[in-house]
Amino acid sequence: MDKHRRLQLPTTVTSDLCLETGLDVGDGTRTMYRPGQRHSSYVYSVAQRFPDEWFGTIFVISPLLASLYGAKPKIRKSSARRNGICLYLNSRAIVLFKHKSLGLPVGECSRIASIPRFVRNVGEVGLQRFIEGFQYADGSFVGGTYPMYPFDDLERQA
Repeated sequence: MDKHRRLQLPTTVTSDLCLETGLDVGDGTRTMYRPGQRHSSYVYSVAQRFPDEWFGTIFVISPLLASLYGAKPKIRKSSARRNGICLYLNSRAIVLFKHKSLGLPVGECSRIASIPRFVRNVGEVGLQRFIEGFQYADGSFVGGTYPMYPFDDLERQA
């Protein structure tokens, strides 16, 4: 639990956690800054296109994050130059939970994504929800010599 924000962290792997992890792997960022370097030292964000994804952000992703973690994320347009909308949760507990408990990387991520082990262990429903979230985040699958935008290669590692 994040003692400052009183966030809840999932104690079991649910289909909603698998869906949110798919979104995270497709478009999420987990960043830890050195103390004093930024206002918030821990940032978890998901980026979407604006205005195409505005309704999905408001009616799907924001309620999903609120139900999983008990906190409503901040939503804002990324910038005038970048056509995007971002959701932010500034929480040390969430970043460390995703990194240490779920095994997701912190900082700059590879363009080659893989299905996390905990999703593979949950079963078919968890895997389907992960893929649903990954594709919602504009992730694509590569199955040949011609990669598709945005060049994410989701490989199933045993």
